[in-house]
Amino acid sequence: MHLNWPNRLTIARIIMAPIVMVLLQVGTLEARWIALIVFVVASLTDLVDGYLARKYGWISNLGKFLDPLADKLLVCLAWIGLTELGLMPQWTVYVIVGRELLVSGLRSIAAYAGVLILPSRLGKWKAALQMSVVSYYMLFSVLEMHSYHPIALLIGKVSTWIAVILTMISAFHYFWRSRSVLQRLGM
Repeated sequence: MHLNWPNRLTIARIIMAPIVMVLLQVGTLEARWIALIVFVVASLTDLVDGYLARKYGWISNLGKFLDPLADKLLVCLAWIGLTELGLMPQWTVYVIVGRELLVSGLRSIAAYAGVLILPSRLGKWKAALQMSVVSYYMLFSVLEMHSYHPIALLIGKVSTWIAVILTMISAFHYFWRSRSVLQRLGM
């Protein structure tokens, strides 16, 4: 199978996701800096692969499947890593990862019924906001602002709440959009 450039970038993002988490687990300032750089580069590949796929017509079924998976892995693993550092409330991991598992399950059920559920505009906004929040907290971590910048902490908390709310709304939206498929399967 020949991989086009968007799919190569998506696979690179999938590979970078666990690297980010491992670097966050190392916990040193240097490792957190590298994690931030890898995360930002991985996030940017999401923009580039979509641009290339649309511009050159390199849209493929593999890309339609892998791209949302790569986003989910990148965000979930980074979010878990930040939670382990004590920067994110643990309950937010349950919401973020739970939503991603539910929507992935929904996509699998739909695929079983022969229906491809593509990411919605709301889902793309959700992914972009989650990536922004993760980037913010990683930067927050490397600049070690948590002990002396209450405004920065407030911005992080508010943006986290917005991301969590958008995450839940996006999940409801996917299930609402797919209700006919679920009904057809007797669910």
